Amino acid sequence: MNIGAYFRLEGILVAGATSLYVQTYEGVFWEIGKLRDVGHLLQANVMVEGIRTGAEALAVNWIEAFNPVHQVLCSIGA
Repeated sequence: MNIGAYFRLEGILVAGATSLYVQTYEGVFWEIGKLRDVGHLLQANVMVEGIRTGAEALAVNWIEAFNPVHQVLCSIGA
């Protein structure tokens, strides 16, 4: 995926020393910068959308907590 492309990530929101990261389920850490009012989402499953700004960096437009098991069950109609 090219830099400047719109991108969606799913994973766990974690705090680093200077930035926030999303650790994907494959173990890759994506830097999403400093966001306000997301402390309640730390260590939770999140879905993030934004513009790719680097190799593993994202300028976030949208972030939301979600339940991945519920997401799968909804997609199969259970």
